[in-house]
Amino acid sequence: MKSLKTAGNLLVFAVIAIVILFPLYWLLVTSLKPSDEIFADPPTLFPKTFSLEHYRNVFRTSEIPTYFYNSVLITAVTVIAVLAIASLAAYSMTRYKFKGKLAYFVVILFAQVMPITTLIVPLYVMWGKLDMLNTFTSLIMTYCAVLLPMAIWLLTGYFKGIPKDIDEAATIDGCSSFGILIRMVLPLARSGLVAVGLTVCITVWQEIMVSMTFVNTDSMRTLPAGINSFITKSGIQWGPLNASGIVTTLPVLLIFIIFQRALVKGLTAGATKG
Repeated sequence: MKSLKTAGNLLVFAVIAIVILFPLYWLLVTSLKPSDEIFADPPTLFPKTFSLEHYRNVFRTSEIPTYFYNSVLITAVTVIAVLAIASLAAYSMTRYKFKGKLAYFVVILFAQVMPITTLIVPLYVMWGKLDMLNTFTSLIMTYCAVLLPMAIWLLTGYFKGIPKDIDEAATIDGCSSFGILIRMVLPLARSGLVAVGLTVCITVWQEIMVSMTFVNTDSMRTLPAGINSFITKSGIQWGPLNASGIVTTLPVLLIFIIFQRALVKGLTAGATKG
């Protein structure tokens, strides 16, 4: 009976894995097919001939390398900025008493549930009046504003789990509040920082709506927005489009594989402490 239950669970997991992974598999094999095989009828599940022509086209004749650099720069700066600001805010929320603290929590909670679509028009008008459209600064500040409530909320949960006795002992040794945060609290909350940092990284890396709205200069586009250049009025360039999809997916996949243990640990701790 137990073996049947185990076999049933394995079957369910196998079906779920196939459903989740098949789009990624199809993206990969299509990017490796020659152009004529992409449109073969019936379609081939496994390429008859492997070809890297679409990857060569992507890196030699398109602006994908520029878009890739833009995405890396914007994502890295946003992750650093969000973690720095959220750490300071979460530390003050868990260690100090001040007027309006409850209202501040409510505002953060409300900001988390606001869809980004409701902010695009007022932000577009604001950046336009400030003459900051088509700049990386407008994108980075928008992403920070949208993601900071989530980051503060999660880090507050992690910081609450760190005993305040550590702060008192460090204060007796002459450590300042900022020193306690840097030397004691942040190292103890590193799994939470990794979880929040990866969440911000993945969100910004794949974001397209804000990027498409605030940036219309081709050299300033991010990777998800730039991939749309393969969808033209004369048709869709399926080979380069799928190769670009792999180029976009691969960095996030590698980061997830490298930090998966810290991410799972951080999310688990956040679920129990938050």
